[in-house]
Amino acid sequence: MAVRISGVGCCLLDRIYGHVDFHSDAFRKCMSKKSGDGGLEPGKLTFEEELECFAGQPFVSEILPSLTKGLEADKENIGGPCIVALINASQLAHKESKVSFYGCRGDDEVADKIMQKLNQTKLDLSHYRVEKGSETASTSVLSDPNYDNGHGERTFVNTIGASWHYLPEEVDESFYDSDICVFGSTALVPRIHQGLVPMLKKAKSKGRITVVNTVYDFINEKNNPDKRWPMGESNESYQFIDLLLVDHEEALRLSGQKDAPSAIAFFRKKGTGAVVVTNGAQNIYLWADSPLFGKIEEQTMPVSKAVGEALKQGKKATVQVVAIILQAEL
Repeated sequence: MAVRISGVGCCLLDRIYGHVDFHSDAFRKCMSKKSGDGGLEPGKLTFEEELECFAGQPFVSEILPSLTKGLEADKENIGGPCIVALINASQLAHKESKVSFYGCRGDDEVADKIMQKLNQTKLDLSHYRVEKGSETASTSVLSDPNYDNGHGERTFVNTIGASWHYLPEEVDESFYDSDICVFGSTALVPRIHQGLVPMLKKAKSKGRITVVNTVYDFINEKNNPDKRWPMGESNESYQFIDLLLVDHEEALRLSGQKDAPSAIAFFRKKGTGAVVVTNGAQNIYLWADSPLFGKIEEQTMPVSKAVGEALKQGKKATVQVVAIILQAEL
């Protein structure tokens, strides 16, 4: 059956550095001393300009070469939970389905690389607008495949660029005419994130299925490191979410709880229809109770052991495996 899927949120270029040592002196010098200070933390995200302020050095010319031992990125991928999910959906959906991305890019070399890759997909990109004179969002993905007893971990250094300029009012009515409305990694599109409540409410008022997948919210972590992250303006947003996809750290920070089951209980109480909590190589938590998904008691499911074993064995394809993990978790 043909469906219409529209997603708004983050699209960026991921530069993957697959052999960074999180125990090295270079990494330790840039490690965060307190949450939200701009330093590096395994599994978390910081902004390039914040890291530069923290370390007192420019990122591209000094910090990055010291972390990567001067090596170039192993791979450049399209990144962002929104765009990656949409690409996957376009590959799996009926041939007459329409999958559209709503976002903002600059007019630089990074944008050219992204468009070269996206033009090979089935996505409708007519709503992916250009902000002239702006830098396109990108992320340096620092990966240590030996971290956590060989399970591996990543740290993200993000440049928001043109995504700062994308506004809720620029998302036109065609977005809300879709069967499924996806809000992906909107914490990296700050003004969209701040307008989530009315956008979600509008989608639900039209009877649409709403999906929210999250990303580490450095802005709120910096502003209020001791407080729960808001999902948009307020808790009201949760009652308009049919499916919430969130990793363990983000689940705890959004809910203010100490563990995944308590976080799920928080989202459930706020009215979310279904929740999936990922946790790297650890089990996935899931729960649902809605007309769309039916009733699924809280339970855990294992993640693939094959990828973890490949990383532990130090195969030559480690960089490719890291890229697979990145895409799967996004």
